[in-house]
Amino acid sequence: METHDPQRTRDADIVIVGGGAGGLELAVRLAKAGHKDILLIDRDTSHVWKPRLHEIAAGLGRRQVDELGYAGLAEQWGFRYECGTLASVEPEQRQITLAAIPGREDHASAEVPARVRGYRQLVLALGGVTPDMGVEGVLEHACLLDSPDDAERIAQQFSRGLLANHVAMETAPTGDAGVSATQGGAQVGAEGSTQDSAKESPGRPYQVVIVGSGATGVELAAYLHEARGMHDAPAPKGAKVEITILEATETFMPGVTQELRESIHQRLEEQGIKIELSRQVAKVSSGSVEISEGDESVTRDADLVVWAAGRVGPAIVEEIDALESNKKRQFTVTPGLQCLGHDSIFALGDCANIDEAPLPPTAQVASEQAEFLADELPRRQQGEPAQTFEFKDRGTLLSLSSAGSVGELSGKLSDKLGNAQGSKGNDDLQVRGRFARAAYQGLQRQHQFLLLGPLKGSAEVVSDVLRRSMGPRLKVH
Repeated sequence: METHDPQRTRDADIVIVGGGAGGLELAVRLAKAGHKDILLIDRDTSHVWKPRLHEIAAGLGRRQVDELGYAGLAEQWGFRYECGTLASVEPEQRQITLAAIPGREDHASAEVPARVRGYRQLVLALGGVTPDMGVEGVLEHACLLDSPDDAERIAQQFSRGLLANHVAMETAPTGDAGVSATQGGAQVGAEGSTQDSAKESPGRPYQVVIVGSGATGVELAAYLHEARGMHDAPAPKGAKVEITILEATETFMPGVTQELRESIHQRLEEQGIKIELSRQVAKVSSGSVEISEGDESVTRDADLVVWAAGRVGPAIVEEIDALESNKKRQFTVTPGLQCLGHDSIFALGDCANIDEAPLPPTAQVASEQAEFLADELPRRQQGEPAQTFEFKDRGTLLSLSSAGSVGELSGKLSDKLGNAQGSKGNDDLQVRGRFARAAYQGLQRQHQFLLLGPLKGSAEVVSDVLRRSMGPRLKVH
């Protein structure tokens, strides 16, 4: 493949790299306010709200979770969009370089050479990824859940693996019920009589192991438990699946209150989901995980392993020497979200960290930071002093599929619902069922209305309600 020098193309007043909840909302907010010289850059061509990735992993298609094309939104609101992946940042020249996009070997698409984009202000909204923690075999044999592509891989592997396991059980000779499917494909026993598919499969269940008991692992476990008929290769109803959550620490769901933790724990166990604490995974292999127990280790079967342990910034952060970052691959920013030592560069969301007040890696944080920067960037262009971002935590909400919704609300929303229920304000309010679903849907609707506008946003709400009424319960986060 030939190499090309980066091509200098038209500069932009504000360049935003990353079209997640923070970056895309920032572009739309700025454009709505009349700032039209905005360039949004993302490696993908469409946006899926990250809190809904679990629904894709549970078998729903991207369109069913409100996938939105960047080009269409750019045309609607008047900003520019370009597909590209960040390769470097050159603060002295006020420019970034985008990596070349290789063409396909069949020449169906041409190579896009590396490009240079100049900026007056730069916002890095690169999101975050799940770290492998240095554990052997994670990247080779486990699934992550960082993107829609990851979610689709989980859905396909789960559905086909479960079906293969069911077929293996049906065709296994009597007394050979230990045969099962693995991540590399089905290990099918000798031919035998096929049992009625409505009957319960004999032998060992299809084993799903989820490493990490944060919101990602917990919600995914609950939805996979209900997802057996939602995939491209649905297994019979009698197919057996066993889901286990492994948490390395002694605390289930670290970071939430004890009351909420106990409520979620109980609901998962009632679904039949196993939760094991103080389980440090030392190695992931095809079809198994190895767990350290003191000086010894135990190997257990695992047909599907989902690695949901922690959150760090993307690898490119370490490669940008001009910007200060921490050990979690996050840009170090001021309380005003400005990268240290660079007046024209800002960062938000999972790839940014305020040392004085670290924030959780959630879409809620990124959205609030986007709203803050939509006002702050024009102010800073006018030479006004920097303001401080203040996170207004609205709480934690989760849906556990058939086990219902549960969560805790904070701030004004907690006060309003608390007053409606006759409780005192100024405290976190634990909510369940309809209250929990309504609270989350309010946050999601706010996201949809911002990106689509009142008319299209209303149409999308109606469409989504119809999909929900005809399909399974959808997760909240």
